[in-house]
Amino acid sequence: MRTFNGATHPDPAHLLRSTAFKRTGAVALLLSSALAGCGWFSDDRGFFVNRSDDYIDAEEGPKLAIPEDLGGSLEDPSPIPPVPPQENARFFPGRPPLPDAIYANDNRDAVRIQRLGQRIWLVVPEPPTTVWPKIKQFLAENGVGVTAEQAGQGLITTEWLTIEDTQYRDVVRTLLRDLKAAAAVEGGRDRLVLQVEQGLRELTSEVHARHQREAEAASAEPLASTLIDLPPRLLNELGAYIAARVAEQTISMVAQEIAGRAKSELGRNASGAPVLRLFLDEERAWATLSQALTNAGVEVLETDRQAGTYHVRIPETAFMGGGGEPKRGFFRRMLSFGSRGGKAREVRLRIRQEDERIFGLSVQDADGGPASFEYAQRVLVLVREYAV
Repeated sequence: MRTFNGATHPDPAHLLRSTAFKRTGAVALLLSSALAGCGWFSDDRGFFVNRSDDYIDAEEGPKLAIPEDLGGSLEDPSPIPPVPPQENARFFPGRPPLPDAIYANDNRDAVRIQRLGQRIWLVVPEPPTTVWPKIKQFLAENGVGVTAEQAGQGLITTEWLTIEDTQYRDVVRTLLRDLKAAAAVEGGRDRLVLQVEQGLRELTSEVHARHQREAEAASAEPLASTLIDLPPRLLNELGAYIAARVAEQTISMVAQEIAGRAKSELGRNASGAPVLRLFLDEERAWATLSQALTNAGVEVLETDRQAGTYHVRIPETAFMGGGGEPKRGFFRRMLSFGSRGGKAREVRLRIRQEDERIFGLSVQDADGGPASFEYAQRVLVLVREYAV
């Protein structure tokens, strides 16, 4: 304290120290309050709600109910495709695994016919539970009755048809009449056997068709076809019918038994490495892998069937969902500095026969060593999603 003219005044230095102390104390109090209240600001009860982990407890909401007086049905103009459960999620401890990429190209979601040698089948981008009733509806609209359904084997057997040299209004009898005339087959009764199986990809189906004559049915194989030209013609008509969405989107509970085991399965081997198992014969397993790599835009550098290996170069753009060379917008061109295809990585795909009709596909690095589990799974998902 200082005295001037008999009056006492505070020391300026003391005032400065006192003010600095008060400010320091206020800042310390504020910081301690902030640290103590971090949970209050970041948890689900505070002022700022943290929603980063809300997906763990997310539940599907009830379907939208349409009042009865409005009638009709509601169709989503922009439906979200079903997302299969994450494969091997338990192998990613400590963090939630990213969902597998959804790949798409011009033909992926189209109904199409596949051929392999003398074999032919129809690929439908729908599960067997919806394909089964559409096949039955196709037969019903052509006046062809169904006498047997073996859902466990995916078989639909029609009634015996008597085909004469006359004009028919339905597709099935017209095809039988024309093809029997071309093959010089006379008389007898005919029937169709259609088989529905799960496809290689999730939520897809395969449809096979066979023709049988009554005189040969007892001695012929269950799916042997007498008129070899009938399956492609019939499947073409059936595919056009399904693609035109003539039948309603119904679900068959019976068809849930179809193909108890899918044609592909993503699992793990004894060491925990991802393995894509193909439940196919050898010829189709190799053809499927080759076509999947082509569809995905993967460059095949070398193939050794005897050793069971594919040496490939996979561009990073292959995992972006487009298949082959992607459409390059302005920002992608700018960010990639005009490089074509972006970074690429060389790996070896090894395919091994595990059983009579089981082939396991695994991923190794370019030198034959083990690839990282996460990258290997990305590659195997890519192969499976482009397989047909």
